[in-house]
Order: sequence, then structure tokens, then C-alpha cells
Amino acid sequence: MIGLLTAALLPLLLMGFAFALPAISLVVEDRRFFRVYAVIATILALAMALDVAVGVYRRGVAYYWFGGFRPPLGIAYTVDKLGAVLGLLSAFLLSTSALYSTWMIRSKWEYLYYTSLLALGAGSIGCLYTGDVFNFFVMLEVLSISAYVLVAFYRDNPRAVEASIRYAIVGIVATSLYLLSAFVVYGSFGTLNMADVALKARSPSALVQYSGGVFGDVVLSSALALALSMWTFTFKAAVFPNHFWLPDANPEAPTPISALFVAVIDLIGAYGAIRFLYTIFGAGSVVEPLRSDIMLVLHVLGALSALVGALLLVVQTDVKKFIAYSTISHMGLAFMAFTLGTERGITAAVVQLVSNSLSEALLFYSAGIAIVASGRAVEGLGALRRYRLASVAFVVGLLNLFGVVPLFIGFWSKVLTFIAMVEVGYFASVLVLIVSTGISGIGYVRLIRYLARSREVVGKDERLRDLKVPYIVISVVLLALVLLGALFIYLPEFRSLLEAVGTEVLDYSKYVEAVLGGALK
Repeated sequence: MIGLLTAALLPLLLMGFAFALPAISLVVEDRRFFRVYAVIATILALAMALDVAVGVYRRGVAYYWFGGFRPPLGIAYTVDKLGAVLGLLSAFLLSTSALYSTWMIRSKWEYLYYTSLLALGAGSIGCLYTGDVFNFFVMLEVLSISAYVLVAFYRDNPRAVEASIRYAIVGIVATSLYLLSAFVVYGSFGTLNMADVALKARSPSALVQYSGGVFGDVVLSSALALALSMWTFTFKAAVFPNHFWLPDANPEAPTPISALFVAVIDLIGAYGAIRFLYTIFGAGSVVEPLRSDIMLVLHVLGALSALVGALLLVVQTDVKKFIAYSTISHMGLAFMAFTLGTERGITAAVVQLVSNSLSEALLFYSAGIAIVASGRAVEGLGALRRYRLASVAFVVGLLNLFGVVPLFIGFWSKVLTFIAMVEVGYFASVLVLIVSTGISGIGYVRLIRYLARSREVVGKDERLRDLKVPYIVISVVLLALVLLGALFIYLPEFRSLLEAVGTEVLDYSKYVEAVLGGALK
């Protein structure tokens, strides 16, 4: 258990860089400066996220008390292995998308684009690192507002503006429901600190220095808070029936932002659900019977999401919508995995989140070249045949999502999910896993056929003359994806690192002890 200043500085660094950029744009007009500025900021963020992850794995749960005020009096950032792994993933893809943007984005509003991109990263990592229920809402709002702006970045495109407005309207409702759940938590438990709430949800009579006592019917209030927050998290994760916004918003966003939707936006929904269902209102809490029912409902919704996403991706003619529906299907599988309530299920969900985020980012980065050359229609994928690295990366991304090649981490994520389901006797869920994978596979093979057989379009966009930047990004993400598969197969220690995430999530006591420690009476 360690105090780690880096965890607190990382979101603040990104936010500071984001807020400074509009002011800098008043005196600096060179767009190349904005591009270099964003890349440097995100690479610094990646280095800091790596430092946090290494520190957490070496020494235990990391925390930082803002202003030196011991929680629950002050806001605390608390990073366990789950937050560290997902934070590193978000920072990695944030940096690759920032670099890819220097090639893709050409606009007089680039400073606004990079401001929103950096704020998006700050909100995402802030959500993953915070240990405060209300501060989670603040970071969620930063994340959401940035996403609304980025979806509508191409303001001359009516579809983009319309998609952003629809996304914003429903998104505001979703985050408002989470805010209401935070009010309920504070009114009932007298605290907003996640560790403090977790302790009192299991032992209502527990005394914590600087913290109020429980008030009223904590069972009812806990049930209400859990139900409201789960609606928000299923919306953010784009899980059926709250998936409807993603196929509209994701395709209309700039391609580098589309690549971030899984690792920076959708991932927060899955993380929030895990944090509330296990750390805060986990096993042994006052809301235990209802918690089990909610987990079952989420499991069923995950199954429906997996099937609906798979069925709809097969018929898509827009490559970005295809990837969006693939995201919906795989996020459904991740929800099915962590709602099993087992260590292996949580591990499987985390591996799925990492694998899917990298795969779908790789698809967007590769397809981005074809989109510049010939547009978003799947028939235009033939343009990638002129660009060998991009075409190979696109196929690898599809095969990893398909999950049938043992060399890739995507295969092992589905194996872990399969084993976790069998261990608890969820054989109907196994059938959903197999069927959704098979249906998705039809769509993936269809895209590979378009890549191989459709007419090879020669793009005239000037960006196609110099592909060094997208090739660097594609190479880095492709290497990361292949390396993860190799490490999982050949290095037992790496598998142990991933399994440790599930073990720690189930044991809330380490989280509580790291934060409250000497504050316990």
C-alpha cells in the first residue's frame, strides 16, 4: 500500500495541457505546434500511467490524498490493479490516437480538437483512478462533454451534429442518474469515499474518523444507488438496450476518436459496473440479494448485446458502423464474464477489454487509410491492398476479434470466458458465446473478402503521399497485440499478473485498508 503522487498528477497533467491549449492558440497559429503539443502530452501521460501500474503491481494499492486531507474528509485517488491496467490501456491508445491525428486531422479548429482529445483522456483516467463517488461523476462529465464535442467535430456534416446532439441528450440523462445515485449514497452513508461506503455497506455500525454514520434505510438506499448507477454504466458501455447511440456517434467522429471509444469511453462503463458491484456493494453487503439479481440481469443484457451486435454487424455496409456493432457484441461478452461473480470471470472480462480495445483501435487505424482513399463503404476496403502493412494489420485485428487463432490474445480471452462459464454451470451462456462468435465470424470473413476482392481504388488525397505516421501507429498497436498473445502463451508470470486483477477485485479489504488505514476506529 503506497502513496503515489503520479496517480493524482496524471489526470491533472492532461487537464492542464487541455485548458492551456485554447489560450496558447491566441498567440500561436501554427497547427504543427498543436500536433506536437498533444503528442508530447499524451506520451508523458503514458509514461506516468506505466509508472503507476508498475508501482501498484510491485507494492500494492496506491493512493493519494488531495490537500493532505485524510479520506473520507478529503478526496482520495485510489488505484488498484484493475484501475492500473485499464489506465495504462487508455493512456496507450490515447497517445497512439494523438499521433494518428497528426496525419488524419486537417482543420482550422485543430486546437479545439486536441483540447477535447486531452480532456477526454483526463476524464477517462480520472474515472479509473478516483476513489470518490462524486469525483467519479465529475470525471465522467469531463469525459462525456469532450466526447460530445469530438463527435460533432466535423460541424459541416449534418449527420455528425445530429449524432452528437442525440448522444448528448441521452448522455446527460445517464450521467444525471449517476449523480442522483451519488446523492443517495451520501445521504445514506454520510460519505462519498468509495472505501468508506464499501466498509459501511458491509458493516453499517463501523466507525471511521471524520465520517458520518449511516442514516435511514441503508438497504433501500443502496439498492436505489446500485440500480441507478448500473443504468448509467450500461449506457456508457453501449450494452443492449442502451447501445443505440454508439452506431450513430462512433462512425461520425473523426477516425482517431472512433478508435478511442472502446478504450476511453465504453471501457469506463464496464469499469464502473465492476467497481460498484464488487468493491462498493460487493459480496456480504447489505444489498446482497438484490446485487445478485442485478448481476443476473446484466448477464442477460450482456448476452443479448453479444447476439444483437453480432447479427447487426453482418449486414453493415459502412466499415465504421461494422466496427461499432462489433464493439457492442464484445462488450456484451465482457459483461457476461464479470457478472459470473468469479475470479476467472473478472480476469476474462479484463482480458477481453484489453484485447478488444487494441483490436478495434487497430481496425480503425488501418481502415482510416482506406477511408481517406475511398470512403467508409466496405467495398472501398480494396484500397488497402496498395498498403501492405495496413491490410495485414486489418486482417490481424479481425482474426483477433474472431478469437479462433491461438496465437492471439483474443482467442485466450474467449477461452477464459468459456471456462469461467462452465465452472459456474452457465451452459446457456456458453451457447451464446459460441453462437455470437460464429455469427461475428461471418462478418469478419466477409470484410476480409472485400479487402481481397473488391476494386482497388487509387486515392487522390494528399495525405496518402506520406504514410509514415499511420504506419508507425499501426506497427506499434500491431506489435502490442501480437506481444500480448505471445506473453500469454509462453510466460506463466504474465498470466499470473492478469489473474491477480480478478483476485484483488474480489478482495475489497485491501482497497479499504489502503485508503482508510489509521482512520478506522
